[in-house]
Amino acid sequence: MKYHASLLSAAALSLLAGCSDTPSSPGDVTQVTFPDGMLWGSATAGMQIEKGLAATDWAIFSNESGNIQGGGKPDDGPDALAHVDADVGSMVDAGFNAYRFSIEMSRLYPTRESFDADIPIAAGVAAYDEVLAALKKQGIRPMVTLHHFSWPDYLSDPSKRKDPQGWEREDIVPVFTEWCRRAAKRWGDEVDLWVTVNEPNVEANVGYLAGVFPPGVLDVERAAAVMRAQVQAHARCYDAVHAEDQKDADGDGETASVGIAHHQRVYEPADPASEDDLAAAERSRYVWNLWIMESIVRGKVDDDFDGVPEKDDPMLAGRADFYGLNYYGPSRVDSRGLKFKYIGVVPAQYDVQNGRPKTDLGWDIYPEGFGIVLDEATAYGLPIYITENGLADEKDVNRERFVAEHLFELGKARARGADVRGYLHWSLIDNFEWAAGYCPRFGLLRVDYDDPKRTRTPTKAVSLLRDLAASNTLDRALIDALPAYQDKPFTCAGF
Repeated sequence: MKYHASLLSAAALSLLAGCSDTPSSPGDVTQVTFPDGMLWGSATAGMQIEKGLAATDWAIFSNESGNIQGGGKPDDGPDALAHVDADVGSMVDAGFNAYRFSIEMSRLYPTRESFDADIPIAAGVAAYDEVLAALKKQGIRPMVTLHHFSWPDYLSDPSKRKDPQGWEREDIVPVFTEWCRRAAKRWGDEVDLWVTVNEPNVEANVGYLAGVFPPGVLDVERAAAVMRAQVQAHARCYDAVHAEDQKDADGDGETASVGIAHHQRVYEPADPASEDDLAAAERSRYVWNLWIMESIVRGKVDDDFDGVPEKDDPMLAGRADFYGLNYYGPSRVDSRGLKFKYIGVVPAQYDVQNGRPKTDLGWDIYPEGFGIVLDEATAYGLPIYITENGLADEKDVNRERFVAEHLFELGKARARGADVRGYLHWSLIDNFEWAAGYCPRFGLLRVDYDDPKRTRTPTKAVSLLRDLAASNTLDRALIDALPAYQDKPFTCAGF
């Protein structure tokens, strides 16, 4: 596989050289600091925390037997729209000044007729008005996601999985562009930070290669088509938001700022001494970490994913005002594994035997990798917001150390030049974790699903984040005083 040298970040080159444990020497760093005005907060997604999104692909998918661990349904969750004041109050108690959430297209336009006529459901508009009003009252800055894995069922119906769905549809780019335009026009007075698409690489991978998200198929050509459509849709959405939202919502002198939330992983060779494994790891890194950003930042069109762009597209270039980074851990790449066109070997991320402690989902806890992907993101010269970072921790034994160690790596990356302006933990509350159902507990607030009132209880990491938000300082001694990680303290199936 060919690669332009310009596509390889310093972090990627260090991994190719077999130096993947740290992005730089730890030295004697004993304290890191964060900037004044740093955004501290958490993130959620509507399909995972709201009730009543019945007219969606995920509602259909979750009703099919065997698709969701434990048989959980989205409506079994925390019912966030019934707890807006309490949840925003919890953000205030945690010292947060930012909150990322999604506005769900299906809540406003549950039918194609309502979308085509632009007649949104009044109750849906009012629900998001209430969220934004509650945030504004408490001085919490909203970051709104316009697509977080979930489509209205008239755009994606997994019961008809052989037909083009979602991003595959011929009309999806203009439809999504119009959705972005309407959202920006309606809420531009309250919102300056917009995420067009959440984790486009994940949606393509797990929906069309792993088959555990809608539409639930294994088809590499369809996966590639989805990724191509996503970058086009993002670019047109970027233009639409900027055209409609030219207001300064929070008085900081800035109008709309638009980006994506991009899932990045550290891709490690199964055998660092194997040239084949090194090449396979770099191929994975290019396809999953770099390809999308090369498209929407630099305008590189590489439709065959070979690392050699066929052309430059000015209609793609410069369509990112910030870099939204989601980080959860590393993946192992073995060149002897099952290979697919375009992407090469499918990386492994569950219960990899390497001596690292694991989360409840069997994912590696690898804070040093946060520094590696932050260095990769820094190469694009954009402000960076951590739009997701967290772990499944049902017993609340690892989250506090996980947050502290990852934020220490973030502080070190800032010292190396990463322009990180915010950290949004995934997630504010326990939620419907897609195919894994309700087993994984990602919430800073634990939800009692046995209580009809869905009572929330803060986990230990809340006080840690409150102190950080107040001081913008983190000492290594604080981390050293925390309990050691427990390896996979609870077991949930992966997805």
